[in-house]
Parts: sequence; structure tokens; C-alpha cells
Amino acid sequence: MALPDRSRVVVIGGGVVGCSIAYHLAGRGWSDVLLVERKNLTHGSTWHAAGLVGQLRGSSNLTRLMRKSVETYRTLEESTGCATGWRGVGSVRVAACADRWEELKRLATAGKSFGFDVHLASPSEAKELFPLLETDGLYGATWVPGDGYVDPSQLTQAFATGARAAGVRIVQNCRVEAVERRGRRVTAVVTEQGRVECDVVVNATGMWGTETARLAGVDVAAGMVEHQYVVTEKTPEVPPDLPTFRDPDARIYLKPETGALLVGGWEDGTRVPWRTIPRDLGPELFTPDMDRFAPLAEGATTRVPAFGDLGIQTWVNGPIPFSPDAEPLMGVTEGLDNLFHCCGFSAGVAAAGGAGDAMANWIVDGDPGMDLWPFDVRRFGASHNVPAYLEQRVVGAYENYYRLHYPNSELAAPRGQRRSPLHDVLLSRGAVFGTKYGWERANWFAPPGVDPVEEPTFGRSNAWPHIGEEHRAVREGVGVVDRTSLAKVEISGPGALALMQRTAGADLDVAPGRVVHTQLLNVRGGIEADVTVTRLAEELFLLVTGSASGRHDLTFLLQNAPDDGSVTVRDVTSAWGVLEVCGPRAGDVVRQLSRCDFGDHAFGFMTAREADLGFAPVRALRVTCVGEAGWQFHIPTEYMRGVYDQLLAAGAESGIRDVGWRAVDSLRLEKQIPLWPADIGSDHSPYQAGLGSGVRPDKPGLLAGPALRKLRDERPAKRLCWFSTDADVVMHGGELVTRAGTDLAAGVRSAGYGWTVGRTIFSAYVPEESAHGSAFQVEVAGRRFDATRHDAPLHDPDGKNFRT
Repeated sequence: MALPDRSRVVVIGGGVVGCSIAYHLAGRGWSDVLLVERKNLTHGSTWHAAGLVGQLRGSSNLTRLMRKSVETYRTLEESTGCATGWRGVGSVRVAACADRWEELKRLATAGKSFGFDVHLASPSEAKELFPLLETDGLYGATWVPGDGYVDPSQLTQAFATGARAAGVRIVQNCRVEAVERRGRRVTAVVTEQGRVECDVVVNATGMWGTETARLAGVDVAAGMVEHQYVVTEKTPEVPPDLPTFRDPDARIYLKPETGALLVGGWEDGTRVPWRTIPRDLGPELFTPDMDRFAPLAEGATTRVPAFGDLGIQTWVNGPIPFSPDAEPLMGVTEGLDNLFHCCGFSAGVAAAGGAGDAMANWIVDGDPGMDLWPFDVRRFGASHNVPAYLEQRVVGAYENYYRLHYPNSELAAPRGQRRSPLHDVLLSRGAVFGTKYGWERANWFAPPGVDPVEEPTFGRSNAWPHIGEEHRAVREGVGVVDRTSLAKVEISGPGALALMQRTAGADLDVAPGRVVHTQLLNVRGGIEADVTVTRLAEELFLLVTGSASGRHDLTFLLQNAPDDGSVTVRDVTSAWGVLEVCGPRAGDVVRQLSRCDFGDHAFGFMTAREADLGFAPVRALRVTCVGEAGWQFHIPTEYMRGVYDQLLAAGAESGIRDVGWRAVDSLRLEKQIPLWPADIGSDHSPYQAGLGSGVRPDKPGLLAGPALRKLRDERPAKRLCWFSTDADVVMHGGELVTRAGTDLAAGVRSAGYGWTVGRTIFSAYVPEESAHGSAFQVEVAGRRFDATRHDAPLHDPDGKNFRT
């Protein structure tokens, strides 16, 4: 097909994801779409994908996206006339250790809260479902009847056929050489066969995702690794309706393959074959790595003995895309408003149907139709795009794919990329670090004589009592938290106020020196970010957000900023360290180190000022997130160590204590402080989240104004409610809230233990009609416990502590 001079949309990449996007765009009425593929369709990694399709994920929306894939695959053959190889045979996943069984039970409970059809099965029941199974050593299994498998090449061709029938042009053997841009928009794509002007570009180039993005001058964290599977010779022992199978403890997956068995897995020792992919790479494979595959073969033979009796007919060792957390990259980044990314899929065949639908919604409507933060390309930034770091991260993500995912587990490698100026001194004081967005952050502190290592567990780890002591130090005395990793964005220029008024729900036309807690809101009134904004001067604002949210929030601001040079939005995270000093005795400590008046009348709650602290000039904000009085000090990085040492000396008599991020989370739960994205997200309005008093829907120019005014006058279908239980149970989020006599099945958003009140606290979105009354219960890994709903925070319900 000849290349046109212009197309409304150009999709780059002819794998299953790119073809699905083109198909779904056409289904939305956008038929002026051009798909260009450097070789032939499927010739990236699609052609050698294994083809398993599983749906249950760790969140409701991601499960929704995968369910959309299955809905599409069930009907695609009928709508296009092309075979897809879809077989809805179900899936069995087994547990061969107690912790894995705990993980599966918790996952099944989460699935129930999503309204997903998932069942727990005994070993004998699992064998009935999967007759080739050896049950010795098994604790149990999950059964998902709606899962299945598909033929990746046939599926891709079906999408392509449907897209062509709707008017989409598909041009193969057409490499993209350059991407032209003007300001914040792509204007044209230059290929081997010519130049195409366009309004929208989609990067669906899989493991080439980073390379394609850089043609446009942006970065995404798409890597690649080698992946192997084998196909056995045929045998009559394989039933025609055999389900797909996963044994994560053996690190294997299996599916029937026309009378044979396809067996692969996620083993140790994979490698990144190239830092730069060969220009002319086609549908080629690597030499089989038998040593690397041997542990998988041994595990498969133990669990499915028939595998050990069969010869190998086909051996596949090919490159596949992988991101730093094994999840895909979707959406837009800062700097380019019309370049959409949908790449880096390690499970592209399973997700393609749902991803294509979401991307079509995103392009046509400006919104994917659901909160996709766990897949959002902006969850990674410059720190992840350093090649040496990215390579280690994708190898680690591959190796961890089937490992137990303990809620308190941390990345093993690479570590130490981004460090606060206090890193080494905190390490010497017993800090046990976790990592967030490349930052090393102190999760908790081991006292002298205690090994500073945390045991992974679904229950209470060895860190439990020490986190409790840090919690109590803030409630009863004074704590200091190194919060340097918080992302900080400065918005400046004559158009700064107008931009903040457009994007933030609160009124930010306040006097310089005021701090405002607010949310950035999308056109639907959904919460894109939960931030504090300080007006430093008439044309200067400081936005402070979560460690991993900086790129997301900065991009949202840029997308809504004028392109006339009147506003500058810049990330200043690395320029400032942050120390939060909090607790009823915080003032006693701070006043020793400053000539400034830190009294309540001179330095009121939610205000900011330039001040001195010890030997340093600081920016002091009268705000904390722990429900106690205190200050957030923004300190030029070179002064951080000196200020920290002086705070410890000044606070010695007050019993000042280092406090980690785990205790901070416990403290905020006691105050019912919602956390983005755990408790609130782009699917939730401030009215649903209990934050409606802080928004000004009638504010002129507010992007979310029309939606908020409508929502304000409606009764929300669901609202965020807070609960507690005094049962001896450990919760992490993903549990199920029920109520006697109703069909309530609400998923727990975030959860943790409150040491001050001695109860486990958790949140969930509950239908308005079910939010009142009693008889609530929470289901944790299949067991139910009584729970109580609370209208006000369990600690300091009137909010007096943090104001005085």
C-alpha cells in the first residue's frame, strides 16, 4: 500500500498491540489511521509469544483491562472472519509452599472484590481440572474459568484485517527514520518511503519503544531480555480442553499446543542481548541456552511428569520487551502532548485487546476511561532511563516475575542510585532502606544490637516493634523524617497563577506565604494528584508531591499550560533536601536553632516563610502528614547534614528519634489522610474521597469546573469510607469489605496498623446505600473478621494537634 502524505493518526509498530490500537481506533470512528511496520506484521516479538491469556491482576482496573482483552478475543473471529486461535479453557495456578498459598488466597480475595470469577481449589480439585498434575507437596490452587490462550500471529492478523476493512492503511517494510516536532506537538513522521504529516503518533514498537521515543526527543523505560520456552512432541495424553497452567514456585507456565505441551518460565540468568537492537533484526531467534532452561525443565518434570517423557520438538529463545517492573508503558510524557506510548509489554498478547481499547479512548476522548497508573509511562523517569540501570532493572523484573511478592519486599538490585545527603549517616544509625523512584529511603530504623535487615513476610516482620516505637515517638515526643525524595516542582511566570487555577481544585489566588493542600483534577473531576502548593511570590509557586509522582504531575501541568512562554514548569527535586520535624515537642527543638518566631501566632498552620535553622537558610512550611504539629523544612542540599546534626543535638533532651516511611504511613492512617494512588486516583472525585470542602467548582477557568458542578449536585454512587478491626490480623490492601444482609463487596484500598489506637485501619469505596450502619466484616485470605466504620479519624478527630 502506498504511503499517504497525511494521516490523522500514525501508529508505529505492527505487532499485536499496534494492530489492536489501529483496530480499536477504527471502531471509534477514526478510520484515517496509518500503521507502519519496519518489517512484516508480528516480526518483533509477537510472532514467538507463547500466547497465554490471564486476567486477574493486583488492581480492579488492570483486571478490567485484561478482561476487556478476553471479551475482544471471544468475538474477534466472528467480527473479522479471521481465526484467532482463542480457546477459553481456563487456568490453574498452584501453590507449593505455605507463603505461596497465602499469596493465592489474598489474590483470590482481591479478585472477589473486583467482581471477578476466581475460585480456590484443593490439590485434588486442581488435579481434576488439570489431569497431568502431580499434587505431591501442593497446598492448593486457584481456578479461573475465563482464562485461556490464543494464537499470537492469527490474533494480530485478525486485528489487521478488521482495521483494514474499516479504512486503516497498513504499510509494511517501512522503517520510521525521524519524528518531526514543533513545540509540544509531533507534526510529522519521516519513513524510508516518505514523510507523513499527522495529528497523533502512537509508539507501539515493543522492545524498540525507547529507540522510537528518542526519535522524538523523549525517554521511556522500555528494555528487552531473552526469554525461552519449548514445545514438546505430540502425545495423546494431552486432553484437547486442557487448561493453561502455572506453577510459580517452579517458575513455569504451560499451555496445550495442538496435542503437545508448551512449557516456559521466568528463570534466573537471562540476559540483555543488545544495548542497541540490530537495525535489520527480523524474525530471528537466539541459540537455545540449555543450562539456563534446565531448572525450569526440572520443575516442569516434577509437577507435570508427562513433560519429562516427551521429546522437544521446538525450542524458542527470543527477545521480548520488558520494563523495570514487568508492566507495560502507556500514555504520554512531558514535552509532547500528542505522542502516545503503548510499548514494553512482557505480556502483550494477554493485554493487547484491553490496551488497544484504552489507547483508542485516550486518543479520541483524552482519557483512557479508567485509572491506569500502574501501567502509566510516567511512573518511570530519567533515573530509570540510564542504560546500565535499566538493564539491571529489567533483568531483575524478569527474574522476580514468579517470585513471591511479599508486601514488605524491596528491590534487591540495582540499589543506591539516588541518595539523600543524609544517606550514610542514616545508614550508620540503623536505617533499613527501601527504594522509590530510584531513591534510597529509610523504611525503619533498627536500634543498636538489632540486625538492620527485614524478613519478607505476609504477616508481622521483625521490623514491627521498631516501627511502633517510631510511631509513638511522633505521637508523644518528636521525630525527624528525611523526606528528601519528595518531588518538588516550581511553576513561575506571569501565567503561573492562571495555570494553577486551571488545574487545582482549590483557590490558589492566596497571599504569598500560604500553603494549600489541594488536588490536581482532570476534565472528569478525577484526582490526578494530591499535592501541597505554596505561593512563594506573586508569580512563583512550589508544588510538592510524592516521590514517584513528580513526572506524572509535571506532565499534567505542562499539558494544560499555555504554549506562549508565559509559564515555566521545572523539576527542582534535586536542589532541595527535606526534613520533617514533627510531634508535640517539635517546637521545643526547632526554637533552639532559629531566631525566627516559630510560635503559633507568628507562624500559623499552612503558612510558609524563609527562615534560618542552625547554620542554614531554609524554606519552612508549617505542614506535616502525620497528624501532629511540625514543620517541613526545605533545605539546600549542601546544608542538609549540618542541619540534621544540629537537630539531633537540640532534640536530645526531648528524645528526638529518626522516623522511617513505614511509621509515617501508620500515622497518616490514624488521621484518615488519603494517599494517592492507594486511596484516591483519577477515577475518584474529591466528593467521593471526602475532600469536597477543599474544591471551588465555580472558580473561573477550572478545567474540572463543569464536571465538579455536576458532581456537587449529585449523590456519589460510592464514597471513601474508613474502617478498623481489633482482630489479630495483618492487612496490606486488596482485602474484601462485606456487610451482613447486603451484597456489599468492596475492595480495601490501603491498610495498616495504628499503634496509638491499637487497631488495624483500612479504607474502601462503599456504595452510599451501604455506607451506614454496622455489621461490617473484612475478609482476609478467606477468613472474615468484624469491622467498624468510622466517620472521624480515630486519633485527634477534631484536628487540634497539628494546628497548635
